[in-house]
Parts: sequence; structure tokens; C-alpha cells
Amino acid sequence: MYFSRIRIKPEIFKSTELALLLSESSYNMHRLLWDLFSDEKQRNFLYREEIAREQLGTQVGVRGEPIYYVISSTKPFSENPFFQVEAKEYQPKLQKGDRLSFKLRANPVMTEKVDRKNPEYFLKERSRREVANKNKLTKKRVRHDVVMNAQKIFLTALCAELNLQSHLSSAPQKKEYKKVLLTHGGLALDERLTTFLKDNFRYSERLRQSMQLHNKLEWSMKAIVDDALEKWMVKQGERHGFSLAKDDNNQCKLQNSTYRWHSIKADKGIKSGFSSVDFLGDLEITDVEKFTKALFGGIGRAKAFGCGLMLVRRI
Repeated sequence: MYFSRIRIKPEIFKSTELALLLSESSYNMHRLLWDLFSDEKQRNFLYREEIAREQLGTQVGVRGEPIYYVISSTKPFSENPFFQVEAKEYQPKLQKGDRLSFKLRANPVMTEKVDRKNPEYFLKERSRREVANKNKLTKKRVRHDVVMNAQKIFLTALCAELNLQSHLSSAPQKKEYKKVLLTHGGLALDERLTTFLKDNFRYSERLRQSMQLHNKLEWSMKAIVDDALEKWMVKQGERHGFSLAKDDNNQCKLQNSTYRWHSIKADKGIKSGFSSVDFLGDLEITDVEKFTKALFGGIGRAKAFGCGLMLVRRI
């Protein structure tokens, strides 16, 4: 395996069109980075984008342009019209019980099985496949964004608890939930959020400040998201051979930041996208083989678009 640091050549930014192409979307960058491995028929690399100035300090010629860290099974081509490539072999020596600090930009999603609304139509569409029991409700997999799903569940539960469903439309979005709660929740909502924050070790001290109701709602939603993302990371650890380290209060050493939505306009004009979250924390290796596979193969989804690469260093 190889670990590479890749910078865009300074002269590229002298061309407005090229600079726009590079910054327009993750999809464009994915295609350009693939050119560094053009002999490969399948993607064999992970990458993470950072800001050069934050990584390299005040070196001459360093500005706010992106810089890329890449892990690949083959060495990237050094001769490229767009990039400056620095590559070295990457074979970390790891043992069970090793403690590492880590940085991870991931696409946190969860998959849920739900009953299909029209099982008869589904069975007809899959008529070529053998079905053991055609009277049984079939299931489909639905993928949820962990952050948005946690917020929706929390806001829905609050509205139900305070009997505010009558103020909602048939298909409310997050903005509508918040408006209804802040408009009609009153003292009951304030007491509920105060109790919730008081019991949260991360945000209880916020109550010492003079907060308006909308501030309490925002901090409560942040606490809900923190909990959901921590549970997601714990599951990733179980799957990939590590556990999150704990502090003196038996709390996971984990922080999250920079929730972003990345739009992708792929071929044929199809628009889609994905979310990403930056994680920072400490871990302990529980299974060297699984963990090494995760370092080389990535964690979570959207690996082709800059997610999944875990950067580690010894504590």
C-alpha cells in the first residue's frame, strides 16, 4: 500500500475554467484523481481533502488551495498535468491493544428494513426469483442519513409528547417541526428541554447561561446528533476491529464537526449527493486484521468522493 500527499499545481489556479472544474463538485475531483491510477479498472484508492495552509503552515507558495491525502494499493503516477505527487510505502505495524488518535471524514448512514406498501407489485416485478411465501409481507432496505434521521425522530417525539400534531402538515420538514414547537410549545417545551439538557454531560453547563427557547432547542438537537453519531461510530468499531477510548468519566473520546451536504451532478444530468461528518478521537485496536482492512479499504459509504479514509497516529 502507498500513502500519498497530492497538491494541485499552482499554475492550475491561473486558469479560471480549470479552477472551477476542480472546485465544482466531489465527482469532478474523483474523476481527476482516478487518472493517477489509470491502469486500474476498479477504484483502488481512498482520499481526503484538506486545506493546504492548515496542513503546511506558512510555507512559500502555500495558500488556501486543497491538498489531498491518498491511500492506494498501487503507486500513483507522478507525471500528471494537474497534481504534484509525493508518495511513500504505507505498511503500519499494529498490535491488538494499540491506542491511536484518529481523524475520519465519513458518510454516516443507517439502513432500515421496512414493509413494502405494495407487496403484490413487488412480487410481480421479481417474478424471475423464487419466493417461498407470496403471502408474506416483503421488506425493502431504506437508507437514512444518521444526522437528519436523529433530528427528525427527536422533533417528532417532542411534538407528540406536547400534543402538537394538529399544527403540522401531512408531511412536515424539520423547519416546520421547529416552528410549531417554538410557536406552540411554550412553558411545557421549555421545561422538557431544560430537563433534557440538565441530564446531558456535554451540554448541562449551557443551562448556566441565559438561553432563549430556540437556543435550548438547538442545543438539544445537537446533543441528540452527538449521541446518534457516537452510536454509529461504536458500530463501525465493532465491524472494523476497534473500540473508542474512554476518558476518566467513562465517556468516549470522540468529537464531531462540519456536517455538510455535497451535491453531485453526474453523467446524463442526474443530481444526487451525500453528507459528510468529520470525526476526531482516540481508539484502541481490538482486531488487527479487521482494523488494517479498514485502514486500506475505508469506513462507511461515499468512499469514491472523499469519505472513509481514517488518518491515525500513535498516542
